[in-house]
Amino acid sequence: MKRRAVLVGAVTLSLAGCLNGGQGRGNQDSDRINATGDIELLIDGSEFDLSQDQFQSENVDTESLSFHLHEGDDDWYMEGKSRVTVAEGLDLLPDFEYTQESGNRRLTIDGTEYDASEEGTEIACFVDDEEVDPTEYTLSDGDDLRVEITTE
Repeated sequence: MKRRAVLVGAVTLSLAGCLNGGQGRGNQDSDRINATGDIELLIDGSEFDLSQDQFQSENVDTESLSFHLHEGDDDWYMEGKSRVTVAEGLDLLPDFEYTQESGNRRLTIDGTEYDASEEGTEIACFVDDEEVDPTEYTLSDGDDLRVEITTE
């Protein structure tokens, strides 16, 4: 888990996890993004368990504040100076890798590859129930993200 040092008077405190502490939605500093939304991943119609330790920010050394998950909820979190696209966000998650070549989407999750160039495999991304191009759509505070993978 990454820790941040905060100087309060003459006392230094060590804080863990997300800078917004999971507290609500919104941007508290106009120069800094502080956004969150729901996230759901479906594989062949079944919900994939994103609460597994290897995907959670608290349990990895490769935490990305730009896009991450936390224990105890079904939300994504985005912090930093610039927003990320759906594709960039998925690629930043631990044990996830997203690529797109010649319009074909490929998502690897914990070593299992889903490649839309293979017949019978589809990867679709939805924000607020509307299908989006993951390389073009930039996430905003409150966006509900759903990724659906279907295979034959």
